[in-house]
Amino acid sequence: MSKNEQSQKIADDEILFASQKRTDFVVDKNLADVQSAPLCNTAPSKYSTTEVLRAGVDSLYLSFRGELRVPLLHKLDELKEIAKGARCAEERQPTLQLAGVPFKVHAKGRHVYPFVISNKHFSVCIAGSSGFKAPPAYIEISSELLTKYGYENCLDMARTLAKHIFTDCDGGSISRFDLCCDFITELDWLSVPSLAWVCRSKKRSEYRESNVLTGYVFGAGGDIVGRLYDKTHEIELTEKGFFKGVWREFGWDGEQRVWRLEFQVRQQVVKSIDCTTPEMFIELMNSVWRYLTEDWLSLRDVLPNDKNRSRWPINANWQTLMQASFNLVGIEDINRARFESFPSDYSIFTGALGYLTSFMAKNEFSSLDEALEHFQQSAQQHFEHDEKRVGTLEQYVSKKLAEKQTKFVQLVQGVESEK
Repeated sequence: MSKNEQSQKIADDEILFASQKRTDFVVDKNLADVQSAPLCNTAPSKYSTTEVLRAGVDSLYLSFRGELRVPLLHKLDELKEIAKGARCAEERQPTLQLAGVPFKVHAKGRHVYPFVISNKHFSVCIAGSSGFKAPPAYIEISSELLTKYGYENCLDMARTLAKHIFTDCDGGSISRFDLCCDFITELDWLSVPSLAWVCRSKKRSEYRESNVLTGYVFGAGGDIVGRLYDKTHEIELTEKGFFKGVWREFGWDGEQRVWRLEFQVRQQVVKSIDCTTPEMFIELMNSVWRYLTEDWLSLRDVLPNDKNRSRWPINANWQTLMQASFNLVGIEDINRARFESFPSDYSIFTGALGYLTSFMAKNEFSSLDEALEHFQQSAQQHFEHDEKRVGTLEQYVSKKLAEKQTKFVQLVQGVESEK
């Protein structure tokens, strides 16, 4: 296909998408009433075995425009060079403080951005010149932060960071968002016939492990990507165990498999539905979800005698998911002036004392004071003689401390921007 044909196809697809969008993409102050209204195909069915636990924003990508702080760019340039040289394990990666929060400075940029800084909750790309065509700063907010502290609170945090990057900047624009819904169900996905899935994209992938279905992906590589997958299985493979505590807050029994329906919406679609303004997105969130789960992707009850699949009734379980309501608050107390993501004292002391009592048993110490007195000396000797270790005990501690300072961060909101 030629470039002209490709451009024409993209244009045609945009026109098709715009012409077939739901009319409730406009700002509707009565969205709460719309959400509770019966669906267009059938009334909500009593035969649904699906129950929604929670729904929310899973990822948020914000771009900011304004005048970058020149001293900050000089500092980033300096720290990036240090990061390039810190190749050995014993060398400490440089960190940068923004709004009282430590960020790791990366040795490499990302795409067209020469500077990248990150910690557990934020990844920030920063331009290096005034002639930059893309937005000068790009902030990605983590799923954990959005889940725990809510959309509006996280937006305020990102704007606080932006004030420390720019001398003057706008309120940010949404470049991409992910909406998700976590639920439990008795529906056997393997029993769902392939024809029952009705999607605007022709791309669909199915994932299994030992003949156990773990999920689907719809529209991979497109401006909208839908994912339906076993979230409990996914968090067993990742560091997202915090979701278990979140689900329990919403009534999860700790045993049932939790599934997630998630949609990734990229910039082209974000613009077409007027969701670039963060405040406008708040108004449109439920309408966007309704479009994604009814017009873009849906699960239907197959009618063999009707070849028009768009007329097939929506499956009762899917209707339950369509009616998920998006609140914007997190499970934490978002009225606090700061957020903390450090481990609890319980986990710190339980973990530390677990290893310390093992040290006591191995070395036949009977008292805690005696063990503490010898612990540092034994650790020093270990680093001096163990062939697997590179560097000294002091270098190792310094390196691990720097990692924890960027992993467990504390952000004080309302901090005045740097002069």
